[in-house]
Amino acid sequence: MFWLIAAVLLFVAEMFMGTFYLLVVSASFVSAGLAEWLLGTPTAVNVSIASLFSVIGIILVRRWQKSRPPRAREQHDNDLDIGQTVVLEHALPDGLWLVRYRGTQWQAQLEQHANAKSGAQAQITGKHGNVLHIHLHSTD
Repeated sequence: MFWLIAAVLLFVAEMFMGTFYLLVVSASFVSAGLAEWLLGTPTAVNVSIASLFSVIGIILVRRWQKSRPPRAREQHDNDLDIGQTVVLEHALPDGLWLVRYRGTQWQAQLEQHANAKSGAQAQITGKHGNVLHIHLHSTD
């Protein structure tokens, strides 16, 4: 019974984490609990079953995660701020600018530093935390 209770607790914890690792360990605990319930295996055998299935499952999840493309690209594609226009207000230390966007002020990092002036418009090309990455509009 311990194995099944532990499996349920790990499953619930996994719902908050979203890593799949606790889900694998939870499934291995279920297998150990089923072995104990159906076959009457001793605790040492159940620990071995849970350990073996956990290691195999974690290796499989790790390989699966490595085969997937990085999430940064997915987040960039879904970011509605990318491509929007901002207005440069004034330069800050360390090469940052204070810009106006969505009715408030943001810090922004210019990708190029040539001819940046207050009042110029720039396009958002990315974000790092709450700092926007911007590129000046061409003045052609």
